[in-house]
Amino acid sequence: MRIAKALGLREMSINDVKKEYGLSQDATFLGYGVHLEKSDEFLAAFDESHHATRKAWATTPEAALMFQSFADAHDTSKACAGSIIVGMFDTGDQIFVAGITGIRSV
Repeated sequence: MRIAKALGLREMSINDVKKEYGLSQDATFLGYGVHLEKSDEFLAAFDESHHATRKAWATTPEAALMFQSFADAHDTSKACAGSIIVGMFDTGDQIFVAGITGIRSV
């Protein structure tokens, strides 16, 4: 999580995120996603080459592209204006989306 600290974000473990959002410790962390809060869409596909960038967005977290590393999610988020990084958790009944980079620490 050195990237988070370098960005001025509060470092949190997955267990800290679960506690902050009131999730059961049994909730399974699925990965990090890229989210557009304004339109409530999740990045579902991303391809980048020297000639073009292709992005596809989905309206449900089930279709989201999942990253196992915060660094990979951060790198992709930089190419998606207005996006934030979220953590996604399977609670058994639904996929819970927790904002990870929406608020900078002071």
